[in-house]
Amino acid sequence: MNQIKGRNQIQYILVGSVPTGNLKFLLHRLRGLCEEAALQDKYFEDHESVYVMKDSSNSSKNFHLRVRRSLIQSDAPHQLRYLGTSETGDKSRAASMRSCIEVDCTENIRAFLEHIGFQFDHETILRGYLFKKGRMKICVSRLHKIPEKGVFQNAMQMTDSYLVEVTLNTLVQQDSLCEDMKAFAEYLKPIVVLDKLDQKRL
Repeated sequence: MNQIKGRNQIQYILVGSVPTGNLKFLLHRLRGLCEEAALQDKYFEDHESVYVMKDSSNSSKNFHLRVRRSLIQSDAPHQLRYLGTSETGDKSRAASMRSCIEVDCTENIRAFLEHIGFQFDHETILRGYLFKKGRMKICVSRLHKIPEKGVFQNAMQMTDSYLVEVTLNTLVQQDSLCEDMKAFAEYLKPIVVLDKLDQKRL
């Protein structure tokens, strides 16, 4: 995924949503804006499990880890991911900022997490498209919930809209990069309007 692996990173992010009926217009716009998009669509189908280490005294301090794997590329490594809470201190910053750690791992990571005290919380399937523009990654995906653990054929579409995320990872804080993201977001209007994360809705 062309990410800086295994290190604590700063992630800048803008999010929005697009109805299914407008998806083709968004993909057409992205193919024109992004590298190599004209050669092939970066379609993906990933399975993600979420594990939680609960704080009995304060549920807001529960610690979540995500394990993701590709359902298309069987030889691709699993990925362990931590996403921090978005920081809201600097209101002039054009994008949300949060901590992000991504590490490639083997398939026994789930058993290891449960062994050290993490509890399985839920799992989803994400289907969508991935694009790249310079250092930015643009992900257009739709979530599917899995009512019965491990039974993927019963996956249910959660919404009729697609989530659109523009992210940029860096090892040190560089708020000036947000301006590049903001400028890119302008090219996607009016098909989709991208904004900062609303932590209260997560």
